[in-house]
Amino acid sequence: MNRRDAIKGLGLSLGYVVATPAIVSMLQGCKTEVDLWKPVFLSVNQGYVLRNLVDLILPTTNTSPGALDVNVPEFIDLYVSKTATAEGKEDYKNKIDALLDELGVLDKNPMILKPSDFENMLSKYLRSSSEQQSGFTDKEKTVFDALKGIRGRAVWAYRTSEEIGENVLAYDPVPGVQKGCISIEETKGKAWSL
Repeated sequence: MNRRDAIKGLGLSLGYVVATPAIVSMLQGCKTEVDLWKPVFLSVNQGYVLRNLVDLILPTTNTSPGALDVNVPEFIDLYVSKTATAEGKEDYKNKIDALLDELGVLDKNPMILKPSDFENMLSKYLRSSSEQQSGFTDKEKTVFDALKGIRGRAVWAYRTSEEIGENVLAYDPVPGVQKGCISIEETKGKAWSL
């Protein structure tokens, strides 16, 4: 069994997998300068839109690095290129193109967009109520699904990055005994990193 089959077998159909060494090493291998990143799978325009959306979903704060600091867009691009089937890759590109179309830059340079354009799209779709979602057209449903997928993958990639796992989440490289009930003060309210 090759690595691609092993990763796919871990539950890619759900969009999430356990952080296996192969996945973690792929994430750690995504180290680039912002201006030098050329997507492996996506087009440059699609990569630009992905970077901007991921930056708004997981921004840098005073207490933690953002998604761009741990190379989440690069990881998503590489992950899809290495693990998705041909049909999955085509679907993913179609969804990103739906985002470009929603932003009005499908056949234009997306660098003309302002951060507010991305913020407005995220607000319109990811803050929509169930009633609003039920009234979405097929095109809007595609955009909504694309944004939900990007958000889910971004959060997963962010949490499995070495920087976040070791320096932001509670981390014990050699776990000891299992303690069922511990005080939240012991981890300072942080989730455990795996």
